[in-house]
Amino acid sequence: MNNRRLIAKGIRDAVPIILAYFPIAMTFGVISTGNGIPWLVTILISVWVYAGGAQFMLVSLALAGSSVISTVATVLLVNLRHFLYGTSLGPAFIHWSEPKKWLSAFGLTDEVFVVASNRYLQEPPFPRYHLAFVFACYGSWLAGTLVGASIGQTVPAAVSQILGFALPALFLALLLSSKRSGAHIAAAIFGAILAVAAHLLQLGNVGLVVGAVIGATLGLICQNFVESCKQTNL
Repeated sequence: MNNRRLIAKGIRDAVPIILAYFPIAMTFGVISTGNGIPWLVTILISVWVYAGGAQFMLVSLALAGSSVISTVATVLLVNLRHFLYGTSLGPAFIHWSEPKKWLSAFGLTDEVFVVASNRYLQEPPFPRYHLAFVFACYGSWLAGTLVGASIGQTVPAAVSQILGFALPALFLALLLSSKRSGAHIAAAIFGAILAVAAHLLQLGNVGLVVGAVIGATLGLICQNFVESCKQTNL
């Protein structure tokens, strides 16, 4: 496949994420500038942080008067799961040059990880495909933030928050459309239960990391158990 087709394929795969990212990013821009955060700062948050839930949390903590240290630590903790994403996809990029590895790591959001991990189970990753895919999603996020920040003073925050359902809905749709087995379902259920339990116990966003790690571990144990049973029967 030539380079042009690889780029077109990457952008085509990004279309569902692009459509979902734009309203969510616009919501972030509206909420941020609507609460008094300067337009330029709002744009730079999306440029440098590029993490939906973490950006909303960052703004909330800043407006609540949290210290810089606690705000940065909380945002880093929320994004800690991205280390797991990088560890999972890293072997697929082992032959890439260092600049391309860094660029691909920058755009590794939840939704990008779901699509990329499923795609690379079927075929090896091509840099032009992956970078076109990643930066098309990133461009949508920046464009949405730009529009939201520009109209933030005129749109009621309550109206913009209605659009917040798009991000979890997109992630759930991508998850359900990916490869599923009993082990995958077990991992998702265990992870969700732990994350909800942590939330109910007011442990903050620690539950996201704990749920991801323990859920994935239990899913792997289930998968090994099933394979062991199959080999025993053979």
